[in-house]
Amino acid sequence: MKFTFLIPLLICLPLMIFAKGSLVKDFDGDGKFDKVFIHQKTKTIVYLLSTIDYKKISSLPFTELSDDAWLEATRHGFKFENRIGNVQYSSYFKYNKKEKNMELVSLKSKALTKGDVLVQGESFYKYSTKEFIGKWISFNPKLNKSMEMPILKTQVDMPTIFLNSFNDECLNHFSHKSRFYYEEEVSKLIY
Repeated sequence: MKFTFLIPLLICLPLMIFAKGSLVKDFDGDGKFDKVFIHQKTKTIVYLLSTIDYKKISSLPFTELSDDAWLEATRHGFKFENRIGNVQYSSYFKYNKKEKNMELVSLKSKALTKGDVLVQGESFYKYSTKEFIGKWISFNPKLNKSMEMPILKTQVDMPTIFLNSFNDECLNHFSHKSRFYYEEEVSKLIY
């Protein structure tokens, strides 16, 4: 009986350690391994949870899923990393016991600078507190230099998102919100 448990563990251990596009972990807390992986062919994130008898469920298809998109285990779930253009998105998921589904608990975007990019910075949203935080650097054309803007903290009510209704449209929506707040803050600055 003890060896029956060791065989799946030995098979899954390399997946947990080395695979960037696949994770095996007990996400739902029932003592059984679950699996989440990026399916590049269908451009989806697929997950199989033991609490729902390993029924194959997937995210919505991504229009923009980078070839180097990856997954990483976190303390209570996992993180999905995807780059769209010059923005790196980190999406954090955790198992929701009531809904028996993986829930998006926070989102982070980071503008990656390339050449003479006028805007750079980070945006973060935590669903439990409904708090949006923006840390940006803006280019001041009059002074011909980049300036760090004051950190923005504000309350935003964004709808709950589960992994089966998640794709890059959610990331783009977050990006538009971030851009809106950024432009609002820039308009307050006196250049």
